[in-house]
Amino acid sequence: MSYQINNKKIGDYISGLIEREFESARQFCRAYLQTRDGDEPTREAIQNMANRLSQIKNGGKAIQIDDLPIFSKLLYVSFEQILSAGECGEPINNRMTNYTIAQSHNKSEWIAYIEEKDKPIFNSDEYGKTVLDYAIMFGNYDFLKFLINKNYIWFDSRKDTDYVMTFGAGTNIQRIKFEERDNGVLIRKPDMDDLQYKLATEDQLRMYIISLAADHNDLSMLEKLRAREIPELYYKAHYLSCACPDFDVHYDKHMVSNIAKSSDVVLDYFTDPFEIRDLIRYKDGSNRKHIFMFPYISQLLDMLIENNSPFLKTALEKSIEHNENTREKLKALIKESVNNGCYYGDDWKQEVDFHEKGNIVQFRDSLAVTGIITNIAKTTKKSADSQINQLIKKLNDSYNGIKNIKEEEIV
Repeated sequence: MSYQINNKKIGDYISGLIEREFESARQFCRAYLQTRDGDEPTREAIQNMANRLSQIKNGGKAIQIDDLPIFSKLLYVSFEQILSAGECGEPINNRMTNYTIAQSHNKSEWIAYIEEKDKPIFNSDEYGKTVLDYAIMFGNYDFLKFLINKNYIWFDSRKDTDYVMTFGAGTNIQRIKFEERDNGVLIRKPDMDDLQYKLATEDQLRMYIISLAADHNDLSMLEKLRAREIPELYYKAHYLSCACPDFDVHYDKHMVSNIAKSSDVVLDYFTDPFEIRDLIRYKDGSNRKHIFMFPYISQLLDMLIENNSPFLKTALEKSIEHNENTREKLKALIKESVNNGCYYGDDWKQEVDFHEKGNIVQFRDSLAVTGIITNIAKTTKKSADSQINQLIKKLNDSYNGIKNIKEEEIV
């Protein structure tokens, strides 16, 4: 079928396509420039493109040959469809999906998909998978890092009160819902929370990305993800008399295995103690704090022993130091409570709790705001190196000393 080039018809056709695929003409201009140049365009560049596009849409200017590949890609039509104003040509099948974009390493494609009018990035596909599921499946760390660094998604709201099932994870990608028309057809409207719900209720996604960040030795990303911590520490460690965090529920063997095989820089991060701020305040207005180790430090140590890791000696020494500091602090707190009349004789033993799940020890002074809750480390493996075995014995001895502290007399 032959056709004549008619700039007015082409302009009307393009205008309709842009309205279908983008929130605004300006958003299309931004996506065009990102696709063409690979960088974030300036406001001036967007305005210049918007002026040229306006002339194309009203037929005042013809679309240029250089425009055709980008218009075709962004509007999901062929060159022939554009030049014939939709009268000729076969539709092209290059529409991005969760599956295809999750494999892409092209920044401009990511941005164009995020900014699509119907927001497909936010929704699960016909297989029930989100773009995050696929990105993790394909190990596309560049794409995941882009989404996090650009704050399209986050795994930490930076608000302690949000820390329950996750660290307040969420997304600013517009939510979509389905609305049924009179003819029974379902259309998408803002506010369905497929991705938001998944982010807010599943900490597993964060753990997957922690594994990838460890593989890439990306310390800044690990810190952004609060990779050493679990959300439960914040709502259970606040109150020393409440149920202890259950580390086993969140244990991800794959994640810990990746950490065990990572660089010394990453291992140094995961074997350092860290502070958890409490909601309880002292008289001077400062918040009570508790020192924890990585919740899976014992499993990590076992893996380092099995791997004969060069970092093993350092990891054991840091764990021993934490155990011994915990023992001394615990004894000092008990002694102080006895001396200030909170407990008489060995009544203090009723307030010392040890929990096998997570190796957690806790104690509180019921008359004061002092107390301690922390986890301690042990190993179940042995090494072929006699010096390492001496450190293993020292670690396990310190662990057992804390576990059995009720057998001691505190004076």
